[in-house]
Amino acid sequence: MNKEDFITIKIDLYRRNIRETIDFAYKKRFINERPMALDVLLQAQETQLDDLAFRYGCRARNCGVCTVDVNNKPRLACRARVKNGDKISPIATLPVIKDLIVKRDGIARQMNGYNNITSKNNLNVEAEKEYHHLTSCIECYACLDGCPMHSRNKINLENNEPYESGNPFSLLKIQRLILDPLTPEIEKNNLVKKAKDLGLDACIDCPGCKCGVGINLKDEVIKPLLTQAYNKS
Repeated sequence: MNKEDFITIKIDLYRRNIRETIDFAYKKRFINERPMALDVLLQAQETQLDDLAFRYGCRARNCGVCTVDVNNKPRLACRARVKNGDKISPIATLPVIKDLIVKRDGIARQMNGYNNITSKNNLNVEAEKEYHHLTSCIECYACLDGCPMHSRNKINLENNEPYESGNPFSLLKIQRLILDPLTPEIEKNNLVKKAKDLGLDACIDCPGCKCGVGINLKDEVIKPLLTQAYNKS
């Protein structure tokens, strides 16, 4: 075996509240291959760590469940290429269940009861184009990274309650409802209030957040909400 046939990737393992980092030698499938993080995880599970825990779904950047940190930044494992010496770890903004699997449901439960529209149209063909652009969110939660609003939450595995403070994802959901032509005006006012209750003030001095699929969260979500809530743009 030649060293050129392998690249070494560090993989963080979290088990029974103990963190361990291992060096995994990924065998390249062709000489110049720069694999996706997911390729590394699948090979590691098949050849060395048969109980390695991680999530993936569509493998086409459509579902967001495979999000991991690569060198401490959130990336979609199915689309993030890695090189020799890179590290794969669970996203740091959510509590870890095991290895690369994090507890995601606290974010979703935070939005329970926010959609009070009595008449719903899943197509929303009359909605503005801004509404339809926001539907491209894949719930990867990469936008939580560095978010001052989400940092107010207590992140622990034992907490089964919704997070008190929001995040760019929850604000996107709120803004999408505001843009929905079926949302009554009185409910739009309630949605702006909910955004403030979630801690929208944290966005006032924030330089902006990043989206895993390229939604301009600052201009399409944050600025409109700040304008409506505080008359700030």
